[in-house]
Amino acid sequence: MNIISDLTYKQYEAFGLSFRSEILLPELRELNNASLVADVSIIYGDILPAWNRFNAPENHFVYSNNTLYFAIENVALFGITGGHTITVDPAPDCDMRKLRLYLLGTCMGAILLNRRILPLHGSAFVIDGQAYAIVGESGAGKSTLAAYFSQQGYKLLTDDVIAVSIDPVTGRAMVIPSYPQQKLWEESIDGLQLDNQYETLYEEQDRTKYAIPVQDRFMTETIPLAGIFELNKSEHSDIKFEKLSGITCMPLLFTHTFRNFLVSLLGLNQWHFTSTASITSQTAVYRLHRPTSHFTVQQLFDTIMSQIKEGVSVQ
Repeated sequence: MNIISDLTYKQYEAFGLSFRSEILLPELRELNNASLVADVSIIYGDILPAWNRFNAPENHFVYSNNTLYFAIENVALFGITGGHTITVDPAPDCDMRKLRLYLLGTCMGAILLNRRILPLHGSAFVIDGQAYAIVGESGAGKSTLAAYFSQQGYKLLTDDVIAVSIDPVTGRAMVIPSYPQQKLWEESIDGLQLDNQYETLYEEQDRTKYAIPVQDRFMTETIPLAGIFELNKSEHSDIKFEKLSGITCMPLLFTHTFRNFLVSLLGLNQWHFTSTASITSQTAVYRLHRPTSHFTVQQLFDTIMSQIKEGVSVQ
């Protein structure tokens, strides 16, 4: 185990949870509460012996004794126990930016699932007191579109992982705020005409993704979910738009569940079915196809806004 810390703890909040972490997480909102009993602990630990017993390859997931293990080459071994503990065993000289990406991504998704909070892959923003989610595959343009909504004055709830809970009293689907940061590729920053003096997250195939702080445009309250828009890339020259209903909606939510392979691995199939049935029974679901030939974020914004004005809301 390679410790990269002085082992002092910091307190944070995200996804409606409090965290006590040995690892600095500058992306999250910091707390200062001496009496805090954290919902989730993030600690360093030696989990290599446990991992070696599984004889599992890199990028493979193992679930054993209520702990989910996975390894990312040259970054870290991770262990997520229940919905309360994340143990990190860093690789030598690991890039802490990459480590935090997995902490705030895959590890957080597993924590949410174990707490019976549905993580969807996408972004969400607030219009007139209601939350609207944009889901889609990686590269579909979710974050770019959400950033454009933010530019127009609408507050962001989350980027990358959308935490949806079912209110135990009202039965309403609610979106829980994550943390005030977006992740955008350089071409999206250019298309949105943003200042690109941001921290680099990582580079991939000659492309650079940046961390965009959005503290002044971030919603800190849990908001009812009113609509879901699936965004897809298309070879067509114009935007295609359709409303989905019935049995097509639930498979869509499974497809866009963040790290959806964990649902079965964690034994959560029935819970996922029940949760997505509840969400789709009360929330309008739409599919958007955007052309890849040109930058269409303003047209997508106009299309979504016109539907919202016509009454995309709880059915």
